[in-house]
Amino acid sequence: MKKILPSLLACLLCSVASGQQASISHNSILRSGPSSGSKRLDQLPAGTAVTIISKYANSGYVRVETADQGETGWLLKINVKQGEATVSPQAPQYGGSPPESASAKAGDPQIYPNSQMTPGKPDPSVTPSNITKNICNKEWSTDSVRPADSVTSKIKTQTMAAYGFTDAANHYELDHLISLQVGGCPDCVENLWPEAYGDQKHPMTQVQRAAWNKQNPGSTEVLAGSLEKDVVENHVHDEICFGIPNAKMSSYAKKYPPTVSVTLERGQQILATEWYACYLNIMDGNKPCE
Repeated sequence: MKKILPSLLACLLCSVASGQQASISHNSILRSGPSSGSKRLDQLPAGTAVTIISKYANSGYVRVETADQGETGWLLKINVKQGEATVSPQAPQYGGSPPESASAKAGDPQIYPNSQMTPGKPDPSVTPSNITKNICNKEWSTDSVRPADSVTSKIKTQTMAAYGFTDAANHYELDHLISLQVGGCPDCVENLWPEAYGDQKHPMTQVQRAAWNKQNPGSTEVLAGSLEKDVVENHVHDEICFGIPNAKMSSYAKKYPPTVSVTLERGQQILATEWYACYLNIMDGNKPCE
């Protein structure tokens, strides 16, 4: 593993804090996405108190949650007046036990992010009580919360430097450790890291890895990477939504159908702490990830 530069990432983390209190300076339209063409959710009057969830402004918008109704959406940044910063809610401690050591994990250490630099962070607006309105709703998509390329390209450059990766940027996906489809924070740097498609001995682009997997089904010569974690992200999403009437299921559900229901917190824990063990379960006769 190349030299890690934690001080650089620590500085970056300070610049993207969420959970800041604010109010609306003018009557504003709350939209489902960061553009004027996104679905209109509500008309909010001037003075409405909100919490900024995403401090990055996508195309001049910020993502907020209203204090009174707990409604989330996007507002024009110029209409949001920030107050004093508040302490963000602490992320769940995922089971209440100490983090697993690298040696205790099912996979090679290089397939996981550094847990101090990238511990994973949930989106506070996604809760067990509202998943039927977002991640398990057929009308919802990750595009509604995904940061703009102008935001993620900068974060990718900075996190690659922080992790000490000096090879081609297209060998990595800037991945959400807790994925968006299971309620991960969209643009929290604590939840983003450059995940390789291949491994240190076999650097690959996304296209190259997909071709390798097709030509070498079941091979473990190249370590699991971003494409393999995609399988887990979708399967865990389907387990979270399993049992909910008319719930949204992923495109992987037909090949790897969910057979158990897990809580939102447990699903996020699986992604944050040991996604590869879940992957092995799925590959071993579609055993559940519980």
